[in-house]
Amino acid sequence: MNITTKIIISDTNIITDLCNAKLIDSFIEIDNIYISDLILQDEINSKTGDVDLIGKIKTLSLSNDQLIEAYQLTDEYKSLSTYDCMNYILARDNDGILATGDKRLISLANDNNVEIIRTLKIIELMYNHKLITKNKLIKGLDLLTKNDHTRIPIDDIEQLIKKYTKDYEVNPK
Repeated sequence: MNITTKIIISDTNIITDLCNAKLIDSFIEIDNIYISDLILQDEINSKTGDVDLIGKIKTLSLSNDQLIEAYQLTDEYKSLSTYDCMNYILARDNDGILATGDKRLISLANDNNVEIIRTLKIIELMYNHKLITKNKLIKGLDLLTKNDHTRIPIDDIEQLIKKYTKDYEVNPK
């Protein structure tokens, strides 16, 4: 997967994770990152992360038909929010990659052949494409291990840290 070629539609949790890892600045420098304009207006706040940085992410708008479909999908998939369905539709209709860690949204996307990417893969791809240094990758992952609000399994984060450095040990909380 080439993180810099196919458009990526990001959900709020990915943005929050990247803010917590202090990697959002590198993420938004990628030219193909988008968020729904409605989500940017309604969900982004100081709890999400650095509002000024997040505000630099490009936006896409849904058509009226896409909005209607998002509401219909919400009725069909009760466990998904309207914003989840909007992100799914934007990724699907733009032949994009959906950046999410939401298992229910991943299931819908997988069932409909929409490509998925999760936070740790984004971080790893940013390193592989020389958008961040190894030191920044490890520091970002370490910040995630210390964050009480991350939804990413700590074991997965620690495994990625170990992959990039053998003598690095994550400090316990």
